Amino acid sequence: MLWSGSAWADTARLGGGGGLDLSLTRIVLSLLLCLGIALSVILLLKRNGGRMNAAALRGLLKGIRTDQRVRVIESRRISAHADFCLVRCDDVEYVILSSTREQKLLREQPAAGRGDA
Repeated sequence: MLWSGSAWADTARLGGGGGLDLSLTRIVLSLLLCLGIALSVILLLKRNGGRMNAAALRGLLKGIRTDQRVRVIESRRISAHADFCLVRCDDVEYVILSSTREQKLLREQPAAGRGDA
């Protein structure tokens, strides 16, 4: 045989590769950092209804919540093509029927103080 045990070991180092010198602490801290970033993104998406927008990112970076004039309080799908929505804008609540063809305002009234503003 032309290849002896030491010759085979020398060819493994030809590419400049060596042993991997990573401590278990660095691996665990990296994992925790990645999990923290992923959790932050999940919470941001959940808070904004699945949408990522620039205002939400600025609010996250500044640590303050952005004020919203218009809020969708509740939305229910009543058929394959229609939604029933409760929307609040400037302390007025609107009940809207939204379909693929049209949107109808069913009711408009002053908002009740429910603490979700």
